[in-house]
Amino acid sequence: MTNKNSWINIVSALTICVLIAQVSVAEEKPMPLAEIPIEKVNNRTVVHIPVANYWLHMVLDTGASSTALFQSSDYEFADLEKTGRARILFPALDEEVEGTRLAPVAIKFGPHTYQPDSLLLIHKRPPIGDRLNFKFDGVLGQDFFMQYVVEIDHIGHVLRLYTKGTDLRKHFFTRIGLHMKGSSPHIKFENTMPWERWKSTKELLLDTGFAGLMVLWNERQFKLAAGSSNVEAYREENKGVFSRASFRIARLKFRHAPIFLGPKVPKQVKERDGLIGAHVVNQFHHVIDFGNRQLLLDSSRIWFNQIDGRFYVPNNESHVYKTFNKIDATAKFVIGTPED
Repeated sequence: MTNKNSWINIVSALTICVLIAQVSVAEEKPMPLAEIPIEKVNNRTVVHIPVANYWLHMVLDTGASSTALFQSSDYEFADLEKTGRARILFPALDEEVEGTRLAPVAIKFGPHTYQPDSLLLIHKRPPIGDRLNFKFDGVLGQDFFMQYVVEIDHIGHVLRLYTKGTDLRKHFFTRIGLHMKGSSPHIKFENTMPWERWKSTKELLLDTGFAGLMVLWNERQFKLAAGSSNVEAYREENKGVFSRASFRIARLKFRHAPIFLGPKVPKQVKERDGLIGAHVVNQFHHVIDFGNRQLLLDSSRIWFNQIDGRFYVPNNESHVYKTFNKIDATAKFVIGTPED
């Protein structure tokens, strides 16, 4: 009886220790600078916030080089002080857009104020607004993400901002390293796509302004997917290839995910193979952390999750759909698993 009581006491003590440790870890999560509501619109994360004298809908866009406002019939922004000319890159659109540089203005996130050094005004939203398929008032670009650790909780519908350098790694199940080129975040992974003959490393821009899952701009892969006899004709017709592929990035395994292979490489793509869009990260409670070069995902709670199976065309290309022997294109799932 004594031994039994001893074991009960030991188990109870261990249970209490585990509970205390869990509470301690929970309490250690830093307090954010701000916490504000978010919504998901057309697969993108949107905040409704005061910018100067306006309340605007702004998209979180890690692909846009700078924070920018879009002129429209609703907002001309004529009262904002102009200081010069500037350009902004939209990687998913194969476009570099000229605009006006504005004097610094206050952007409010609840009690916290962000004042970008270089706020841009894009004149007359179309064709950009039409091609992005939204009626939003602007984007929070890479300059914003360089200043903060940004936590996005689509389950709780909340965005939290933390001081740059705050490390939230121990509060999230999966970490994916970000390879920074200047202020542009990239994700590298190695695998064999169904149309490839051998394993290769892909380096893709993390672009939350693109609604889809993945776009590949790579001469070799496009040739393999399209077929050598079709390459020239597809390029002349600006016709891309849609397919599905299974692949792994860190702990995450994607099953039969929709992927677009573009016929022409945008001029601003440079030394990357394409982009990873908002749909990858929006499946999870996640953190975008440029300072610590990491993307954190709470994938432990979403082991089996149906994904948006739609295809998104980045630049109004026509396209063909192709299947390959290595995949079954009927399923549309993402599975998060521990690393091998």
